Amino acid sequence: MASLASVALVPLVGPFHTRWPRYTVVHVREAVKAVAPDVVALAPLAPGALADPAWQDTDEVALPHTVVPWARAAGVAVTEVGLRPGEALDPGDVSASQDLQRFLGQYEAGQARLAQVRASEAPVRRLLESALDLRRVGTELLPAIREHQAERERLLGAGPGTEWLEERAAVTATRALGSGGRRIALLAAVDQVPVLEELLDGRARLVEVPDVDAGEEGRQRALLDVAMRGDAADVDSLLASLADLPQPEARYHEANLHLAAERQEEALASLQRLLRLDFVEPYFLPGFALARLGQVYDLVERRADALKAYRGVLALSYAPAAAVAAATAGLEEPFSLYAPADG
Repeated sequence: MASLASVALVPLVGPFHTRWPRYTVVHVREAVKAVAPDVVALAPLAPGALADPAWQDTDEVALPHTVVPWARAAGVAVTEVGLRPGEALDPGDVSASQDLQRFLGQYEAGQARLAQVRASEAPVRRLLESALDLRRVGTELLPAIREHQAERERLLGAGPGTEWLEERAAVTATRALGSGGRRIALLAAVDQVPVLEELLDGRARLVEVPDVDAGEEGRQRALLDVAMRGDAADVDSLLASLADLPQPEARYHEANLHLAAERQEEALASLQRLLRLDFVEPYFLPGFALARLGQVYDLVERRADALKAYRGVLALSYAPAAAVAAATAGLEEPFSLYAPADG
């Protein structure tokens, strides 16, 4: 009898990775590396998704930023094990959950149930507002999610009431186990992890994901994330810290911070320094950097250069959808920091 495959469930928290300095996208990669997998299974992506560069627009930013590039460089197999809406194995339309809630909202008893569901989710929301690390995700966030999901199913029933969470996770679990891996790192959205644990229990040997230290790279990633959000109280101090970082991405964030302060010439200087570097990574940088360059050129009245930059975005094999939208708009009319006056 063949032994059970080992599965390590690595929780993903979408854009919260850019807000939690102790669980950045670098921490996710290091957690996957610590598992030493022979297969990396991606629950957020359906089979075949990786063939289209647009998969990088996923909300699970750790996948295109660190996990998939590391796996490919390390020669570790990567497989998509998620469920595509509308495919044959799809158990039901997720929008039916919204229909159910609208129906319940018409009645006093239904409104009371929906209020109880929202109340059970409050501990989850509070934890998401904290700066969690992987250990606290496991010891605090996952139990809170598990309790909320149990209460939601009790109050609303399975199926539409839970957006077919268990049925969808069952497909993911089967696909992961069918990957052929003997030591699988299964990366899934944090709200899927509790039900995946239940479904895999007895079908695989669940391996604990160790808490990891992302070192200096993790510290720098957290700083870049602060700059990306642009919500620093002391912008000049943040700019000084960014100046010490060698990454091309730091120059891009410098430009954005200068632009927010209406310092167009300084923004242009930062982008021109970026252009002298190899800025192919991270995955979003070429598209966003060229789109921003076009916008800054427009602001300093260098329209011909702006048009070249915008066309550069559209010539890339991949650019984030937001960068493509900015470039398309820039080709139609010059960028301005201010909306045109009505009338």
